[in-house]
Amino acid sequence: MVAAVRADLRRWGITEDSGMAATALDLAERLSVPDVRPAAAAMLHAQLRSTLLELAKLATPEAKEGDPVDELQARREERRQRA
Repeated sequence: MVAAVRADLRRWGITEDSGMAATALDLAERLSVPDVRPAAAAMLHAQLRSTLLELAKLATPEAKEGDPVDELQARREERRQRA
């Protein structure tokens, strides 16, 4: 669980030393304890999910490939403006 959270943080470009990232890692560590009670695990899972959703919102935007139709329209508009 901890490795998966770390991988998400790296992919999102979020450092582990931020408060919210540290919270996510702490929750993941607590879930990794072998004898965690089911009620506690459910609560920890819910909190981890919520924390990860908030962290995902802070993620560094990844470069997106443009839509071919949009690119074609942009080139066509560029030619029209030059004419």
